Amino acid sequence: MQPLTSSKPKNWTKDQNSVWQSVEAHWEHLINKRIDEFIKYIHEDFIGFGHESPINIDRPWLNKWVGFWTKTTEIAICELRPIDIRIHDDIAIVQYFIFTIEKNAEGGKRIIRRYTMTWKKQPAHWVVIGSHNNLMDETLRK
Repeated sequence: MQPLTSSKPKNWTKDQNSVWQSVEAHWEHLINKRIDEFIKYIHEDFIGFGHESPINIDRPWLNKWVGFWTKTTEIAICELRPIDIRIHDDIAIVQYFIFTIEKNAEGGKRIIRRYTMTWKKQPAHWVVIGSHNNLMDETLRK
């Protein structure tokens, strides 16, 4: 599989690179439909907002939604593009774009999402404790 990130800052610290490795692993598990591995990157007390739902989301909701989504959607290609990572002790605020071409029963479409995620350092890897994403206008154009 090709790397999910083709370009990232060369001046990142070891900690910033460690956070980004967790972001990439998180998405790589999702794209490859490994839900049990994907969910290990979601903290038990996770809370967030996503473009998929008019209500806030949590880990049980994500487990349900991602399980359905991976059964109905194929990712043809994916690019993660980091914007910034700010680390405060064991907490990291991560902002990035993700561009995908997705195929489902309705056909293929390109989707651009913008994320702000809060990650917490754990012994095994960083985990998401908060997230907010939205679709970019480019995605919504017909």
